[in-house]
Amino acid sequence: MNKNERHNVDSYLSIKRIAYVSLAITIGFYVLFILKHYFSRPLLSMMEPVEYPTPYWVIVLVNIVFSFIMAFILFLYERKALGYPFHRRRDELVANIVGSVLIGLMISTLITLLNHWLWAPPKPASGIEGVSLFGHICRCWLGDMPVIVFPIMISYLFRSMHLEEVAAIENESLRAENMASRYEALKTQMDPHFLFNSLNTLKSLIDVDVDKADGFVQQLSDVLRYTLKNEEVVTLAAEMDCVRSYCKMMKMRYGDNLVFDHHIDHDKYDGYYVLPLSIQGLIENAIKHNVISSKQPLTIHLISDDKNHLIISNKIQPKIGKEEGTGIGLANLAERYRIKWNENVEIFDDGTNFTVTLPLKQNE
Repeated sequence: MNKNERHNVDSYLSIKRIAYVSLAITIGFYVLFILKHYFSRPLLSMMEPVEYPTPYWVIVLVNIVFSFIMAFILFLYERKALGYPFHRRRDELVANIVGSVLIGLMISTLITLLNHWLWAPPKPASGIEGVSLFGHICRCWLGDMPVIVFPIMISYLFRSMHLEEVAAIENESLRAENMASRYEALKTQMDPHFLFNSLNTLKSLIDVDVDKADGFVQQLSDVLRYTLKNEEVVTLAAEMDCVRSYCKMMKMRYGDNLVFDHHIDHDKYDGYYVLPLSIQGLIENAIKHNVISSKQPLTIHLISDDKNHLIISNKIQPKIGKEEGTGIGLANLAERYRIKWNENVEIFDDGTNFTVTLPLKQNE
């Protein structure tokens, strides 16, 4: 028998569960039996009223134990049969259903014979003819049929529920793996555009101001070290450390023509989470697509609101001619937020100002 199949059967037909369900079946069976006895409505037996030499409640009590044992044994058989690796579905059904019925009838026969031996043959009530032992056994078969059938039905019900649960877990696992793969693919789309620009800036600084070039290399080193961490999420404080280094690099390149206006409630939001390089990428996007000069200085605003959002905005100063796509890309960023947190990145362009609103996540 396959060990995994055996383990799966144990998970939904454990001995403890079998005992509880067998007890529930037995109690339900005899509740109906007692109702039949007291209200004279034959629900579970076709036998005519008879007189027993032993008190009736003693017989009922003993047979409650017998019925529990019958249900328990049938569940054990189902546990064994459902764990067996049948090659065909039909073979499994035949083994489970036919096997359970035959075993149930055998146990019912043994219990009937044991009752016959313990309590002596029942005497028919006055005016009613007795029945043969075989006829009595056949009637007991009919009476015990619910105890035989319910373990089969309940075992298949438990297995069906288990298979649905396993399928749901597997589907969720596949979905998570797919989302993770898509997330990683989106992360790899962040090309080193800013690095190439930074190296060009560094080259120009070396020719003009070696000290400034040295400071530029230090800031570039901090940014690269941050990008190499390969973390799925980062705190706002960590992201802003990278942003400050990047902003210093850009200030060395553009001087007073580039202004960064920060109004972030760090006391409240530094422990909140964002996706790595999200804010840096948006600042890079603004620098890349807008004119920055002494006549048209560019101011980039970073503002936190009271609704767990960070707003990055700038005045639109479009460059003449079409630029190459940005490193992170707005669509890429929006998709990453949707995959990771099912959150929307709000993008607003009214022709004068360009605004992106990022959600800040409190718990990770």
